[in-house]
Amino acid sequence: MKIFLFIFLTFTLISPAEIYLSVTGAGVRRAKISMGEIRPLGDASSTDPNLASQIRSQFLDDLEFMNLFEFIPDSKAIQADKESGGEMDYSKWSALGTTFALRLGYRVDSGKLTLDVQFYDIPGQKRILGQSYQSSAINARRLVHEVSETILRALTGEKGLFKSRILMVCHDLNRRKSPPKEIYIADADGNNLIQLTADNTLSLSPSWMNDGTHITYTQFEFLISKGVRKRGTVLKKHNLSTGARTILSFRDGMNSGAAWSPNGGRGVVTLSFSGKPELYFIDNAGSGEPEPFSRNLQLKSLTSTLAQVTNPNLLFDVEASWAPNGRELVFSSARTGNPMIYVADIETKTARQITYAGKYNATPAWSPKGDKIIFAAQRAPNGNFDIYMIEPDGNNLERLTVGDKAPRKINHENPTWAPTGRHFAIASNESGNYQIFTITADGGIKRRISPEGKECKSPDWGPAE
Repeated sequence: MKIFLFIFLTFTLISPAEIYLSVTGAGVRRAKISMGEIRPLGDASSTDPNLASQIRSQFLDDLEFMNLFEFIPDSKAIQADKESGGEMDYSKWSALGTTFALRLGYRVDSGKLTLDVQFYDIPGQKRILGQSYQSSAINARRLVHEVSETILRALTGEKGLFKSRILMVCHDLNRRKSPPKEIYIADADGNNLIQLTADNTLSLSPSWMNDGTHITYTQFEFLISKGVRKRGTVLKKHNLSTGARTILSFRDGMNSGAAWSPNGGRGVVTLSFSGKPELYFIDNAGSGEPEPFSRNLQLKSLTSTLAQVTNPNLLFDVEASWAPNGRELVFSSARTGNPMIYVADIETKTARQITYAGKYNATPAWSPKGDKIIFAAQRAPNGNFDIYMIEPDGNNLERLTVGDKAPRKINHENPTWAPTGRHFAIASNESGNYQIFTITADGGIKRRISPEGKECKSPDWGPAE
């Protein structure tokens, strides 16, 4: 993996306990922000106008994706920056109604970039961030993300929007007949795409372990089981730093859908060696026997204290996701008919059904904030899939995407939360082939991050670095 080195030359930062923007759920009241011109530091020989333009554009892009701000027009912001001079004149910015102001200076010397960043609270008339960074000029984009991450954390306490990465499964579009599917990883904006596997097989269901240095996924391959060579599904653990891989599960049937607990000690996986897909606990080394979980659940109705009747012939428990408290799981199950979403208490081994509508509810994901669950749902037979959001108690169901109103039906699938809890990623075929998109939880900003020439599915947004 690539290592990026940044040197912090000076440092001034208000205490992280002082949160400037209170974010509840997916929404926030937007603050007005002004961004000045990026000014040269030193003489003309240390400038690079093209690089300066790229840096400023990247900052604007990052600030927009935070989904926290309303922008003061560039012409007015740049004029206020010029009139403010070298020393900060708050009156020039407050006249525009500005809440926050960003001022930038840069210098390039022998391929090394120095970036001076000053971020101000205008009504409070104080500097939130005053810092100079150094990096190679070719890493300017990464450096901007570093600064944006610092600003986001200072304002909201959130982290990981720009320093987290996204896993996905992709195959080349030029291989139409049984193309291999491989695991890829990319920055949250789609840059630095890296192919992690090259096994010429089907690689599926990638997921992050909470340490941010290991992932798991399922592959089809030939292995020896009980003295017999056979092809099956294998759940593997992959070290991102070394590339080393170990087998966590190779049993008859399914070995997939791993989701790892917040403390990293164990995971919940879907295994079907008993004959039907069920959820089991395994440890993070794959040692010992898996512990059955979903078969022992007692189902409770939202409207009754009596246990729901489970049809053993319909037992089908898959796609688990942990609550951030580590004490509950959300999963998809068809045990009472069509696949629906259930929330289970791990200690009491009780579960409650929280969705009842539609033909197929799948791939639930629990928000890092703990307040929401998103999932994909097919409302009618042969209909498209869209993304929905619901509270863990089953209240306030909300539809986030609309794929049945276009000239053709569009599927939105496999939702996965960003560490912020205000952004998520999905797979969608709105452009024809499936691609990965990041979306703000209010649906206001949507960006494609998967590469051209490939079809990609099954995103999993990693933890904050």
